Amino acid sequence: MFWRYLTALDSHREATSNNPKIYYGWWMVAITSGMIFFASGIFFRGFTVLVPFIRDALGITQAQTNLIFSIARAEGGLEGPFAGWLIDRFGNRKLLIPCIVLAIVGYFVLSFFVSNVWMFALVYLGMVSLGNSIAFQHAMFAGLNQWFRRRRSLAISILAATASLGGLVMVPTMNALITRYSWQTATLLSAVLYTIILLPLTIWFRNRPEDLGLLPDGDTTPPVAVTADIGNSDSATVGAELRDYTVQEAIRTQAYWLMLVGAGLRQMATLGILVSLIPILESKGVTRQEAANLAGVMFGINFVARLGLGWLADNWSKSLILGITLSIEALGFLFLFAGEWHGFGVVLILLFILSQGIGDGAGIIIWAAVGEYYGRDRFATLRGYITFAFSWALIASPVYAGWVFDNFGNYQWAIGPGGVCAAVAALCFFAIKKPPQLTKESNAASDSDQMDAT
Repeated sequence: MFWRYLTALDSHREATSNNPKIYYGWWMVAITSGMIFFASGIFFRGFTVLVPFIRDALGITQAQTNLIFSIARAEGGLEGPFAGWLIDRFGNRKLLIPCIVLAIVGYFVLSFFVSNVWMFALVYLGMVSLGNSIAFQHAMFAGLNQWFRRRRSLAISILAATASLGGLVMVPTMNALITRYSWQTATLLSAVLYTIILLPLTIWFRNRPEDLGLLPDGDTTPPVAVTADIGNSDSATVGAELRDYTVQEAIRTQAYWLMLVGAGLRQMATLGILVSLIPILESKGVTRQEAANLAGVMFGINFVARLGLGWLADNWSKSLILGITLSIEALGFLFLFAGEWHGFGVVLILLFILSQGIGDGAGIIIWAAVGEYYGRDRFATLRGYITFAFSWALIASPVYAGWVFDNFGNYQWAIGPGGVCAAVAALCFFAIKKPPQLTKESNAASDSDQMDAT
């Protein structure tokens, strides 16, 4: 069924793409989706079930526990500019493989040699988190972005939807394994799965379509400008061959800074809740297994939302979709604030799960927007600057949520500010206007003018 779907996608190529075979970019989607299913379910999504077990096993506070896991999330942002530069310079595959190996070694070490909080923090942050973050947050997404232009949102959303599916399957599974055996057993099985599934899939990973003599989307001619803004010196000339933005050109646009601020506020709103999702639901009267099941349901909604919104983002304004979905997410925080796991409060909590699944599902469109607005050449670097800029939110938000619980016995004062951050992030995305297209001809003309002036 899946391969029929890919074939159907290819059969509807535009006139610029006449090759009847399945474009290798869709094979890249399948390869990366298989990898992210396990990486997301075990690490990026599965961490939420580890939080209470690590807290209880190591005898530390909720704030201390959240600090470790929030630093792990922030790590993906802090290394962003450097990882992005390495990817743009050397290619995605040269970072993907060694970082997967690093994560595998980290899982094995966690399973056999960790006995206190300091050892856990060192191994989890220095090996497991670092390896997963560079491999699956930077190298993989940057690699997939290289293969598409017109269908970038759909391709990235399929990848992200599979990540949510991994959460749907693996989060309850991880919780059951830890409950029945131990968190060490769960990490050992994680190492095994990475070794026998993820690592072999890298054999078929390719950096760019040009490496196989192809163009993005399987097109046979380079993209050209189709619109022009009269009176705008930076506008494209109709029919001229497009070029990508440089880093310097991109950071001078208003859209880039609005995305940066909006992405940061979104992370602050979402991550503080996701890291503490199981404890938050427990504080509302939900049992731990029920909370794990609800988390799985949320990731299932995530899966559907990402597929649907990804298709929509290739046809509608990405900034508008982000603004609407973040508004829905902000409303969901209000439901969670008011809800308890009895009576009508059950409905409110279920509405929060629905809204969070939709809102978090739309977040991946931010990276599709970066690729659409600024091109492929410097995507990893531009993405890295954004992740670096909001890394402070990845630390502050979960730690604040843990501090609130330790001092007040509930998470109400964490839920409310989260809703405010989501609402302001929505306003940022509503305000974005797509930057103008740039062409090789306009660049040459600009260079000529500078030489004449000289």
